[in-house]
Amino acid sequence: MTDSENRNAADADAARSPDARLLFWLKVPYAADVVLLIIGVAFLLAENPIGWWVLVFAAVRAIVGTIALFWIYPRMRRRPKK
Repeated sequence: MTDSENRNAADADAARSPDARLLFWLKVPYAADVVLLIIGVAFLLAENPIGWWVLVFAAVRAIVGTIALFWIYPRMRRRPKK
């Protein structure tokens, strides 16, 4: 690797602070919720009542994720670092 590539890699690592990584992993499950939504709708379109349970599960996951993202994460950021 050249010096400029090493500096770019170091800059990328510095941009990934623990807070940034935590925020990323709090947002990722929303993609899974979209997939569950699509699966639930597909079940309902196939006239399979299990689709309702899949949609309820996706809704609960989204609610818990939203609470974590907007209530727990800001509290963790304000906590004094050791």
